[in-house]
Amino acid sequence: MSKIATDSLRLKAAIEFGSEYMYTIRNGGHGPTLYIHAENKESANKIRLKAPDSWEDLFVIVTYNTGVEDNDESEGGFQ
Repeated sequence: MSKIATDSLRLKAAIEFGSEYMYTIRNGGHGPTLYIHAENKESANKIRLKAPDSWEDLFVIVTYNTGVEDNDESEGGFQ
């Protein structure tokens, strides 16, 4: 897939599903895949309700950052 086609699909996805997500397109185990990157689990659950399993002949996968910041740890220790 050309860079122009990829960029066009990424823009179309942002318009259709929302600009608060990051979109990448690359080949995956199921063929060409649209990856929707959400900021956290709540945001990922929200987009999973909107996005279909397949879109524009692309398999769709939603990912999110699993890193959790714990306030106790960020303040320098455990209680």
